[in-house]
Amino acid sequence: MRKLFAIGVMGMALLSTACPRGWASDDSAAGTGMSGTPQEYSALEKTLKQERIDALQARISDLGQENKFLAERVKMLERSVNDLKDRVDRRF
Repeated sequence: MRKLFAIGVMGMALLSTACPRGWASDDSAAGTGMSGTPQEYSALEKTLKQERIDALQARISDLGQENKFLAERVKMLERSVNDLKDRVDRRF
């Protein structure tokens, strides 16, 4: 029984190391040569810059909304503290 278990574990170990290497060799054989005109590269660069700007604008907008929410929350907490302070002062 132990021999079968050991053979199974060794088989899985070999497969787990062999499979990624086989997949990697298939990807490298497909060729990753770069081809394209300078206009295509500049268009791609402009697109990437615009996407980055759009993402940053969305993040800024989200941060602005979060800032508003937190400012309102602070105001509410200040009111609560002041109300509790007034109640304590009235008792004494």
